[in-house]
Formats: sequence, structure tokens, C-alpha cells
Amino acid sequence: MSPDQPRIPNFKRLLVSGAMIGLVVGVIVAVSGDDAQGYSQSSAMLYLGALGAFVGTGLAGLLGIALDRSGRSH
Repeated sequence: MSPDQPRIPNFKRLLVSGAMIGLVVGVIVAVSGDDAQGYSQSSAMLYLGALGAFVGTGLAGLLGIALDRSGRSH
């Protein structure tokens, strides 16, 4: 890579990593939290895992945009 070429983040890896981290956090919250009335443990893991993956992907996307902008400003 030449010094003139800016370094940009790999968005695919960032988004997948954010989704996986969010999924794991959501499942941990579902397993460690109190039982939700009307939902089984597996349903709670599915819903909170999906929500965590969605939020994690969004946060990773925002991080990627911030890194992209900072890499191109030099």
C-alpha cells in the first residue's frame, strides 16, 4: 500500500463482527436475566439475540463510517 493511498476499513468484516458480538450479548442477557412472562427461554434468546445483532450491526456501521472519514481526512 502506498503512503498516498488512504486506509479504509473493511465494512463487511466490521458489520459481521458487530452482528456476532451483538448476538452473543443478547443471548447472554436472555440467559442471565429473569424469565419473561409468556415467553419461553428459547424465545427470549431468539428475540434478544436478534435485537442485539441488529443493534451491533448498526453500531459497527457507525464505527466504520467514523473510521472511513478519519482515514480519508489525511
